[in-house]
Amino acid sequence: MAYRKKTLRRLTPEARKLAKLTGELESVSRRLKSLVPVVERLEVDVRAELKRQAYYKGKLQLADRPLELEQSNTGDHQC
Repeated sequence: MAYRKKTLRRLTPEARKLAKLTGELESVSRRLKSLVPVVERLEVDVRAELKRQAYYKGKLQLADRPLELEQSNTGDHQC
C-alpha cells in the first residue's frame, strides 16, 4: 500500500523507512506475479521444442540406417 507524503512526514525516521520498504516489497511482489504467466508459457514452449528436436533426431537416426544397409548391399557378391 502506498503512503501519502503527508502520512510519511508524520512518521518517525525508522517507521518511514519501514513503510517505504513495505511499499517496495509489495511492488516487487506484484511484478513477480505478473511474470508467472510469461514463465509458464516459456516452459510450455521449451518442452515442445525439446520434443520436436527429439522427434527429428529419431527420424534422422532411422533415415541413416537404411543408407548404411543399401551401401553394404552394393558391393560384389562373394558367395
